[in-house]
Amino acid sequence: MKISKVVLETLRTWHRQPSGELLTRLGVSRPSLMRAMTELDGQVVTRGRARRTAYAARRSIRGQVAPLPLYYIDKAGRAHEAGLLEPVYPEGCAMNFAEKFPWPLDDEMADGWFCGLPYPLADMRPQGFLGRNLAHQFAAILQVDEDVKRWSEDDVLHVLSVLGWDQPGNYILGEQALRRFLQEQQQGSHFMTDGEIETTYPLRAMQALNYGVAGSSAAGEFPKFTERRMMRVPTHVIVKFSGADGSSQEQRWSDLLVCEHLALTTIADTLELSAAKSRIYQFGSRTFLEVDRFDRHGEFGRSGVCAWHELNAALFSGTGTWSDGAKAMLEASYISEETSRHINLFEHFGRLIANSDMHDGNLAFLPGLELAPAYDMLPMLYAPQRGVELVERKFAPALPVPRERSAWVQAAEAAVVFWHRAACDERISAEFRSISTRNADHVEHLLLTQRN
Repeated sequence: MKISKVVLETLRTWHRQPSGELLTRLGVSRPSLMRAMTELDGQVVTRGRARRTAYAARRSIRGQVAPLPLYYIDKAGRAHEAGLLEPVYPEGCAMNFAEKFPWPLDDEMADGWFCGLPYPLADMRPQGFLGRNLAHQFAAILQVDEDVKRWSEDDVLHVLSVLGWDQPGNYILGEQALRRFLQEQQQGSHFMTDGEIETTYPLRAMQALNYGVAGSSAAGEFPKFTERRMMRVPTHVIVKFSGADGSSQEQRWSDLLVCEHLALTTIADTLELSAAKSRIYQFGSRTFLEVDRFDRHGEFGRSGVCAWHELNAALFSGTGTWSDGAKAMLEASYISEETSRHINLFEHFGRLIANSDMHDGNLAFLPGLELAPAYDMLPMLYAPQRGVELVERKFAPALPVPRERSAWVQAAEAAVVFWHRAACDERISAEFRSISTRNADHVEHLLLTQRN
């Protein structure tokens, strides 16, 4: 059998191979291997130098074997080449970077090898409420499953290369998707004024719930849509909304949306940390929480963002809490002591406002591992369960160990401000204002035990 064919079958069977291991497995000389690689031009991907050289068989996506160009959009809205992405057998990708990559890489990643999508691109995968809407709309056309959770890596790459022009962050994969972005840029976009939203937002909510056009695929499970708004400057927002049936469950969701706004406000003005700007509107029997996107700038500008979920999985194989992650990143010299302290404050504050849903997708970073503004911070302990009557929840935040006390006290003082604000806000139901009053008293009592 021809050596080039043996090489290709070996790489498809045994997957990526360092050059030394491949030579041993094949039992051929290095010149013979080099001749085979020349014959296999276009079918084998090579990355690394000298002893780090490795090979993998290129994998086609829907019959297309050409590399997928990766672009990024800067804050002024200009497109730049970031590199070429080449899928390899049996899964994973090889990247050829056009310039320095703005995210930390281990040795294999620095050579261009990734076990799946390069991790800063993984947040682009359609997911959550908006991802399901996207799949429902376009699954038949794109020939993918309507359930995004069942999409293969090939499905994700195919969808992103066709429709992934408005995903979270600033990357666009594939020329076809980039051309859609450039076409929109050329045509211009309408940015909605304050006077338009009272009529439009209830219609957008109904569209979203009926799997209508729901905008880009930002992650998350809360019902939402995206919109362009004309504030002082053109602003991109994510809009969460409550139900409209007047039930106790929907009233609770409304209460929690107001609480999220109050939590973000408290993080900004009391903890003095960065938080996404937000506003509350109530009309059409719904409550709408409008949150500014920190990965969008002006009409078309963008910046990178990466959730801790992806960083954690790629670089640390999954740590525990946010504070555990902060410690791991600090020890690896990825972040400063100040950033680590801010993450600890976020976590303590979340626990003290009954946020029981601080998963790794709700903490994010900007390029350079600058901590992104806080978002999705609300008392999820009190969220209603689907199909179940509201049940009473016990709020019992843990006290700090000595090394945590200073940050815990600072967070607790801010939590008291939050609970008092919730207790006095007439947009919140009387029942939840009463809960907030009790929680404010409880946190104040805990504070006394730590100050004495």
